Amino acid sequence: MTEQNRTLTLDGVTYAVDQFSEGVQQAVGIYNTIQAQLQTEQLAVIKSQAALQTLASQIAGAVRKELDEKKAAAEGETAAPSEDGAPA
Repeated sequence: MTEQNRTLTLDGVTYAVDQFSEGVQQAVGIYNTIQAQLQTEQLAVIKSQAALQTLASQIAGAVRKELDEKKAAAEGETAAPSEDGAPA
């Protein structure tokens, strides 16, 4: 554990961690380590969610574009003149 001045608050009262036993100090150190890991993992989740939202938007845009192109192509085929020059 580092020698920084760490505190904990219990029942609204703030205490210096270094005034407690080595066991309490170690438990606080473990807690702080796990808390930091949790924050890192939460950040990773947020990044993944943002990436998924971006990809979903890109996929939706690409699908809409392809559907519009297929619809336009289908409408173009039905509006195309027949061999005798009259619309189909």
